[in-house]
Amino acid sequence: MTSLSVFLDIPKTSKDNDKQQEESFLRDTDDRKVFLQQRELVSDDGQPWVPLPVRKVYQQIIIDPTRNYEPQPVVGSSEFIRGATELALGRNSKAILENRASGVQTPGSTGALRIGAEFLRHWFNINGKRSACIALPACDRYHRIFEAAGVTDICRYRLWNNKNMGLSLPEILEDLENSPDFSVVVLPASCNPTGIQLVNSEWMQIGDIMKKKNMFPFFHLTAQGLASGDVDTDAWPLRHFVSEGFELFCAQSFSANFGLYGERVGNLVIVLRSNEVVIRVRSQLECLVQGKWATPSATGSRVVATVLNNPTFYTEWKDSLKMQVRRLMIIREKMREKMRLLETLRSWEHIIKQVGRFAFTGLTSDEAHFLAQRKHIYLSENGQINISCLNAKNLDYVTQCINDVTLKDMT
Repeated sequence: MTSLSVFLDIPKTSKDNDKQQEESFLRDTDDRKVFLQQRELVSDDGQPWVPLPVRKVYQQIIIDPTRNYEPQPVVGSSEFIRGATELALGRNSKAILENRASGVQTPGSTGALRIGAEFLRHWFNINGKRSACIALPACDRYHRIFEAAGVTDICRYRLWNNKNMGLSLPEILEDLENSPDFSVVVLPASCNPTGIQLVNSEWMQIGDIMKKKNMFPFFHLTAQGLASGDVDTDAWPLRHFVSEGFELFCAQSFSANFGLYGERVGNLVIVLRSNEVVIRVRSQLECLVQGKWATPSATGSRVVATVLNNPTFYTEWKDSLKMQVRRLMIIREKMREKMRLLETLRSWEHIIKQVGRFAFTGLTSDEAHFLAQRKHIYLSENGQINISCLNAKNLDYVTQCINDVTLKDMT
């Protein structure tokens, strides 16, 4: 026996910039330090926000003496899947009424993206093509998931224009037009990474191109209700594509809008031509699940199912989403106003045009690096921040430092 490991030659992976920033923040001993890269929606106290009805239901489930500890079915709880799918598509969705829509419970939307990508790599194989088209600037995460699922032909479409500090529909349409026919297109809906929402007419134009090029929509519906404050408004793009006759997948997440970050509750919504096809596809997805996590966790899905299927809790939950959206908009307004009073040389109007917990500041990677090294403010290399991390204790300091770094670049 040799004393050397057979894995000795395996290289150590390099950490991405965001992970390095997080580790630098944890090592930082300066009292002024601020971390603006959190993925969670946080409250003013810096802790992850959890809606009150979710707390109530969670406590009821934990102390319930009749609670069942048996594992769930492989594809998940039927009550959860029904409620989650109706939340995404609408209870009166034609696809639901025709029994050609269903779902598979997953560990978060990442699990839904993974098994969906793996299924499509194997079965959505038109003329030998297996292409995926993913959005910039969220490409790294999607790229890793699809690559791990075996999809190697990956192209990108531009979602953010740094010149006009917003979305550029002509660039989106151009990139999709130049992508391979029969591509799987990942479409971030609700709170997309840029914070800028496409309007309905723009989604229609995207749908027209995808229909012409026989593309397969794979929506990523995160934080439904935390963009506009209304769950139906946030799901409009997905519902429009369903009404246009698309077959599609949707990776649905309940982390931000339910505060269930540690529970990892997701749903892979599938909408197909008929119930017969749904049954066949779902059976293949069940095989994929059995080879990965075997059975999903129960507590988180029970919380979601109880809230969605109880009229009182459901109304209370929707009201809590509206309150959070108002809070996020107030933070944006305060940030914009602080920057105006500092007489910064840049416009910050784009901040209040964005929605959700993330905001693209327009700061460069060099400016982000300067803020971390000199000012102890940590944000993503692409200038993205979590707007909910700003509060009364740090807003003045953060805006002053951002102003300082922009003035520095002008000298």
